[in-house]
Amino acid sequence: MAPPLLILRDIHLTFGGTPLLTGAELSVSEGDRICLVGRNGSGKSTLLKIAAGMVEMDHGERFFQPGRTVRYLPQDPDLSAYASTLDYVNEGLTEGDDPYRGAYLLEVLGLTGKEDTKSLSGGEARRA
Repeated sequence: MAPPLLILRDIHLTFGGTPLLTGAELSVSEGDRICLVGRNGSGKSTLLKIAAGMVEMDHGERFFQPGRTVRYLPQDPDLSAYASTLDYVNEGLTEGDDPYRGAYLLEVLGLTGKEDTKSLSGGEARRA
């Protein structure tokens, strides 16, 4: 059995004196499909932001396999600074990514890359 790609262990985070996460744990292995379920404001998105390294936890351990990439997909992406969906996607590519990767991924998701970001539906924006 392969080791997990991502491990979050004993995660604690407090906002303004109120604990948001207390002892949260998450392990993701290759091929896993996971679902986080909880009430609004319970810390689901924050836990994923911790996994992606976008939010610092107060206490706990974050590990992901070296050589792997962790990215965060926001619920409501802001594409307003970009003229097209391809511009937005290309901004998220890293050095060493194939320069055609953005166009390929958009095509797989049913987009051309030429879409005006100001006229996208919510679903199209999330696909981008």
